[in-house]
Amino acid sequence: MKTKLLLLAAALTVAACGNPSASAQKADAPAEATPETKGEEGDMFIDFQIQQDPADPASIVRLSDYVGKGKYVLVDFWASWCGPCRREMPNLKAVYDKFHGDKFDMLSVAVWDEPADTKKAAEELGINWNQIINAQRIPTDLYNIEGIPTIILFGPDGKIVARGIRGPQIPETVEKCLAK
Repeated sequence: MKTKLLLLAAALTVAACGNPSASAQKADAPAEATPETKGEEGDMFIDFQIQQDPADPASIVRLSDYVGKGKYVLVDFWASWCGPCRREMPNLKAVYDKFHGDKFDMLSVAVWDEPADTKKAAEELGINWNQIINAQRIPTDLYNIEGIPTIILFGPDGKIVARGIRGPQIPETVEKCLAK
């Protein structure tokens, strides 16, 4: 019985990492996180701002610093402790190495994580693209993200082109969009 429960727990973890405070999140979600602003395909991006370093008031960064600037932007919402997130990184790195340029960029947004852990994992995993750290629940509330990794491709105009893409879907989707 104990073995079956452990296997079930492991299987659920492999699928995606859930929000560690999902029940609290729903109760106190910000007013912006309504059904009309879930961040679905075809919707315009929902901007947010993060103070990446609590000790540095000048460390403010916004999603709009990257999205809606004339490029496709692949955004990966992840955490350092999330096994599926870490396993997706080689796919993301390959996409970045192949497509990064005038028409395409990437951004990783660390959610539900400690900034020091995010920085350490980013270095270990070779994340060499743009990052927002210390986002916590802000973007996951706005985009109705309950499990990570969640990967969203935004178009040059800031509209969501694809959401929830994983593995081989990532390069296929990016290549298809860039060929337009």
